[in-house]
Amino acid sequence: MLDPGHGGVDPGAVQGDLTEAALMLTFARELAEALRRAGGFEVALTRETDSFVALETRIRLAREFRAEVFVSLHADALEDGEAHGATIYTLADEASDAASAALAERHDRADLLGGGADLTGVGDELALVLMDLARTETRPRTERLVQSLIGAIRGAGLRMHRRPWQQAAFSVLKAPDIPSVLIELGFMSSPRDRARLIDPEWRAQMAAALVAALARWRD
Repeated sequence: MLDPGHGGVDPGAVQGDLTEAALMLTFARELAEALRRAGGFEVALTRETDSFVALETRIRLAREFRAEVFVSLHADALEDGEAHGATIYTLADEASDAASAALAERHDRADLLGGGADLTGVGDELALVLMDLARTETRPRTERLVQSLIGAIRGAGLRMHRRPWQQAAFSVLKAPDIPSVLIELGFMSSPRDRARLIDPEWRAQMAAALVAALARWRD
């Protein structure tokens, strides 16, 4: 399941006429087509148009699709300091640093529903135990996915953040039973990253790297 971030009333990061929501929808469509051409993948998107999709709904759609991996696509902006290059995020209660915590808070701010498994009718203590068990099984697969993504992106000669793997409490990553990653393809606050994001050739190179990573992880 590919998850182009934001959409509709939530444009995400904005720089002039560019919005994160529009850029990520474009890239998600291109990546989906590249995966289908590669063969061996069934692909769905959490949104096909410039529409708002709640975080909880994104996870529900992935589960209904019986997704074996969930990839959320973003290109955020940092209000303080500078950041460049692609970054892979996985779920953690404690963020890697203040910037990661701020990004997670901003991603979740427009949506108060949160995410997670449908545990309706299950007591709180049992629900927590079941979710912990599921995450224990899912975590190694998620970590192998991150390593495959970093290797493929670097192997393609594409720029990555100086700390390419980071963690934060992104609600959209909280499905305990589906390996889930959030990829910041670049930062809209970086002129160099913006130039890459709007370049079809660069996007094609990044899509090819992600296809290679997902194929390696699948195999």
